[in-house]
Amino acid sequence: MLNKIVSNQIPIEFNSDQDEFNQCLPSQSNSTATPGLLENIHSSNVFCSQLFEDHLNQDDDEFNSLNKQLQNVLLTDNYRPSLIQAFSADMSSYLSHEKLTRNSRKMQQEYEQANKKEREHVFNTYIKNNIVHLSLDKYMHYILEKIIEIGPTNFRNLIIDQLFHSIKKLVFDLHACKVMQKGLEIMSLYSSESKPQLQKYTNFILEDCNFTRRLYTDKIGNQIFSKSLDVFDEQNLESLLKIFDKYILNQNQYSLELSTDQYGCLIVNKIIDIFPKLIDPNTKSIANEIILRTIQNSSCLIRRQYANYIIQQILEKGQENHKRLLLNNYLIKDFVSMSLDKYGSNVAEKAIVYAGPQWRQRLWEEEVSVSESSFRKLVNDQFANYPIQRLYEYLSIEYRNEFIALLNRLHESHFLNHHGQIVLKFSLANYNVKRFAQKINNLENSKPSKLQEKNKQLQQIYEQQQKMNQNSIQYQQYIQQQQMMAQQQYQMFQQQQQQQQQQQQQFKSPVEFQQYQAMLFQQAMMMYQQPQQIISPQFQQQYMNQQFPISLSFQPQDQWTQQTFNNYYQFQQSQKMNQNQQE
Repeated sequence: MLNKIVSNQIPIEFNSDQDEFNQCLPSQSNSTATPGLLENIHSSNVFCSQLFEDHLNQDDDEFNSLNKQLQNVLLTDNYRPSLIQAFSADMSSYLSHEKLTRNSRKMQQEYEQANKKEREHVFNTYIKNNIVHLSLDKYMHYILEKIIEIGPTNFRNLIIDQLFHSIKKLVFDLHACKVMQKGLEIMSLYSSESKPQLQKYTNFILEDCNFTRRLYTDKIGNQIFSKSLDVFDEQNLESLLKIFDKYILNQNQYSLELSTDQYGCLIVNKIIDIFPKLIDPNTKSIANEIILRTIQNSSCLIRRQYANYIIQQILEKGQENHKRLLLNNYLIKDFVSMSLDKYGSNVAEKAIVYAGPQWRQRLWEEEVSVSESSFRKLVNDQFANYPIQRLYEYLSIEYRNEFIALLNRLHESHFLNHHGQIVLKFSLANYNVKRFAQKINNLENSKPSKLQEKNKQLQQIYEQQQKMNQNSIQYQQYIQQQQMMAQQQYQMFQQQQQQQQQQQQQFKSPVEFQQYQAMLFQQAMMMYQQPQQIISPQFQQQYMNQQFPISLSFQPQDQWTQQTFNNYYQFQQSQKMNQNQQE
């Protein structure tokens, strides 16, 4: 009973917030300090509630302004389009940034499906007065790109104009610079619709001043120039290439070099990338001079931290004539010293991969295996061992065996350091894997494939059909022979019937005539058996009657032979009956 009473009691809360708050007051802590405003419980509650109400009133004012905008947005009393819903949901949480990531994607999708009236309402309500602010936002700049891409022309031009007014500030921002790049791309496609805007951006990009020169080597600012190399027409592209030509491996008064800069080298890589697309001979000749200049200075560029990427770009995406010139005239002679360099070893690996088998063979014979000292130097180096391992992967079996023999000789002489031991282990493992892979490939090649098995089956079926066709042809020939023989025998029988009619008149009794008829029948059967011996026994067994092996299965035109045989059979039976009666 006591347990029930105790369980029904409300538990007492110890160390509540109010107790802890009271303990901190001067009167409760036995302090000599003067009582404050918070010491009075009633006054402290009033103070807290007043602060809370002020905070609520401030939030209410902000949300009331948003609600007024939403009331203007509603097209009807009971319907709210999905695009406006997406924007209103985003703007209501814009202060806290809680739903921006999710709503940015939703707004882009809804904008693609919205009608003209909804797009106008959203642009005038949310975007028109906040274009610069939205372009700097991590999530909202995507909606500006979407409007530029598929929105009306007047909205696109308005966005591009407002961004241009603050271009010197926005060009250094990652998100705003992306919006301007999208604007350049769309304006170049529809140049007649945004002609004045495109002219403003073109003049800014082609202006060779201190500000633009600073953008060439800026992490974000140079992106707009890379996009310009992609989208400019031939005339503007020629002017831009002439500007870059002054600052790529050329002496200038500003001491600006793009090829060795961390971000300036990206512009040189872009020129190499667009070279095959160029049509105008002037622009192509300028780009060709830039590429040839980089090839001529390759021995210096491959040892620089950022410039080596330009040489790698030529090896990967360059034209074949540029690639061959670089490999045959510069890289093969400088391979050993290039491989020993920290950055040059990366170029050496790319050269081995993209050069081709003939160049690798020449490299092995003229540079790597020319002496044991050079091979030893490459194998034991902390950087050169990587291109040597790559070279071993692409060598033929003959040169691979030479490679392993040199390594074993150095290993036996204790001339391999830590890096050389790594190369030895790699080569042996790779050699065994290659051999195993070759065995598997040979076995797979020796095994008949599924196509070959199907072809064999089809060939067997074809041969069987041919045999069946040959048998059918032989059978038809056999039938034709039988028909010809039957016709000849029928003609002979008609002649014999005529002779019998003539001879019947000469016999006095029918018994004599029957004996004469039986003699003729025996002669006819002997004549009939002679052609059957020529026919193969297979056809005889297939078509001979089991009761009367002498006679064949007669056709309708052979009925006269059957009738004659029946007459002879009846004649023999009558003779037996007469002999029995006489006995």
